[in-house]
Parts: sequence; structure tokens; C-alpha cells
Amino acid sequence: MNSSRKSANFLGENPPFSKSRVNKHGSLWRDGQDFEVKVINEYIAFNAVYVEELLSITEQITSGFMMNISPAGDAVTPDSGSYLLSARVKTKDTLLEKLQRLQTTPLMNIQDVAGIRFDCDLSLTEQTEVAEVFKRGFEKRGAKRVDIRDCRDEPHSGYRAIHLHIRGNAGRSEMQIRTAWQSKWANYYEEAADIFGREIRYLHEGATMPPKAQGVVMQLLEASTEIAEFEQRTDSDSHYSRDHVRNFRRQIDDKLSRIQAELRQQRI
Repeated sequence: MNSSRKSANFLGENPPFSKSRVNKHGSLWRDGQDFEVKVINEYIAFNAVYVEELLSITEQITSGFMMNISPAGDAVTPDSGSYLLSARVKTKDTLLEKLQRLQTTPLMNIQDVAGIRFDCDLSLTEQTEVAEVFKRGFEKRGAKRVDIRDCRDEPHSGYRAIHLHIRGNAGRSEMQIRTAWQSKWANYYEEAADIFGREIRYLHEGATMPPKAQGVVMQLLEASTEIAEFEQRTDSDSHYSRDHVRNFRRQIDDKLSRIQAELRQQRI
């Protein structure tokens, strides 16, 4: 995606609609009552513009990094020295699903209608530093507030990352910052969710495990714990030998390969 507008202060600008009207019709939509489809469509269309602007700002910030990284092709892998920047807007179906799941949250308070993702070959320390750089960059470009949410020590159904919750006059958005290992794991989990159902993404909120998903999901949760331990061990100088680290990495790679094979089998 490439933004054509590139407003210097887009995050600080007001949207071209009434926020209270959007919230009103969002609540009616969630509750299955009559609502104005045009209001919801215009809000989603605005978020498509918003995410383009956000992506442009992110590219500007990334270009100033004092790091030896280069754009990746389709995915970021460990030790690749690469990064991948992507963006998306929630579809009407996924937005309605979230509205119903959150029950009373106003539509314009949903943080991730517009979302961007920065996957990069980073250590945990570098990931923390990058999050701070992005936070300052968004604030400099018009965001009123940027909250850093660290999902690494308390993962959500195994998912680990750092999220930025960005707020400005234009609205709200979310940025996900993931290391190569966190990205690789998350891609497998998303594949599992496509096969077994999106419920597995919300196990930490009390969602029910689909019976056929339990075996793969338990393996993925174990892999998440092992990846977290591996990243902690390799984050800085430690007493672990190179052989120990190499063997631990091979163990994780083997587990992920088995999971990948099982997911492929499930698709047949």
C-alpha cells in the first residue's frame, strides 16, 4: 500500500463525520436493530484512508532507523535481517463479530479497525526500543496519545508481541510489532484458526476449544513458551553455550515443522 495524501498532521485532523452518529448506528448494528448501512460503510471507507496514512507515517519512521534491515518478500524469518510492513482494515464481518464480543464498547472505541503490522528480525531488547521509536514518531505526527501494550510476558492464547494503541482526532488504530520468531509462530496459529475456527484466538478470554483443534493448539502453545524462552536466552550475553542455543533452536524448528505438517494434513 502506498498513500497518495501524505498529510503531515493526519492523525490530528477530525474525521468527516459525526462520531456520536457512528457510535449510535454501530450499537444498533451490533444489537440486530435497524441501522443506516451508509454510516457504517462510510466509517469503514474512512478507515481505509486512515490506514494508508498510518502506513505512510510508519514508512517515514522506519526509513530513519539506525539498523541494518531491509524489506522482506512474503515473510520475515529469523536471522534474515529483514522486515515486513503490512496494513489492513477490518471487514464488516470481523468488525461486527468484535462489536458483539465486546458487547458494550462503542464502535469508535474499537482500537484495531485500522491496523498495521511491523514484523522484523529483532531481539527482544531491539523490539522494545523500536516500539519506543514508533511511539515518539506517531506523537510527533499528530497522535494525542500512544499506549504501549506488552503482550510478551502475558501472551494472549500464546500470541506474543508489542502493540501500540494510537489515538488522535482522526480516530484509533493499532500497530503490532513482532520479532521474526513471534511472527512465524503467529502465522501458524492464524492458519490453525482458519482451519478450526476463530474461537481459538480467544481462549484467554474464556472461549471454548473446538474438539478437533486441541492437539494442534496445545502444540502451538508449547511452542510459544519455548520460543519465549529461546528469545530470552539469546537476547543478551548469557552463560549458555553456542551448542546449547543451536540445539534449542533445532528443537523449536522441529516442533514447528511437525505443526506445519499437521496443519497441511488437516487441509486435505
